[in-house]
Amino acid sequence: MRRLATAGYRSRVSHTRTLPAAALLLLALAGCTFVAPGASVTTQTETTNEPFSIEHSAVVEALGAVPEGEPMTPERTADYIERFLDQQWELVSVPYPDAVRPTVAPDNPPNGTVNDCVTAASGTPEQAAIAQYVCMARFPSPPSTMLTHEQAAYLYDYWTGFVTPCYFDNGFDVQSPPPARDTFVAEWPLQHWAPIPVLDGEMVNGEAYDELQALCPGVIDELR
Repeated sequence: MRRLATAGYRSRVSHTRTLPAAALLLLALAGCTFVAPGASVTTQTETTNEPFSIEHSAVVEALGAVPEGEPMTPERTADYIERFLDQQWELVSVPYPDAVRPTVAPDNPPNGTVNDCVTAASGTPEQAAIAQYVCMARFPSPPSTMLTHEQAAYLYDYWTGFVTPCYFDNGFDVQSPPPARDTFVAEWPLQHWAPIPVLDGEMVNGEAYDELQALCPGVIDELR
């Protein structure tokens, strides 16, 4: 496999690969291989020293158009805050299983910030952890926009079916395998997984990262 960080290159070459039968149905026409957790990558390697890149037309052919978004309604905002606080409380309850989850009403209008609130907290490590949860519940910060389930599924298919194989083909690994598709979609945007490229166990950054992103874009413009 090629390593962009050491090889250098002058041009970009797209290539196509055969999708295995067990891959997602949405990728049946894809130009890249779906990579399941723990699976090996099989490619139709070209006899060239040029790096591989993602061909936009192959993405569109395999996945179709990016699904339409939805406005951030009060219902979607409330759902996000509920899931976010459940996740934050888990960070408390795991190390402190006897901790009692407090009922907290959000400040409306906000009279402070999470940072100010946390800074003012004190006590034992358990009390500090509970105080941090209380601060986040008092001053929730939901995103102004959020992908729909359909958009999150599309992003998952793009990341696992195109970006991850593109990294592999150019000599890079990913920091961790993806979760199950259903889990990723249900937990978005709190799923805590993205295809982070690594080389020899170290995160890729600087010029090498920029070069890799030019070949294997991790962000789809319509989902920004």
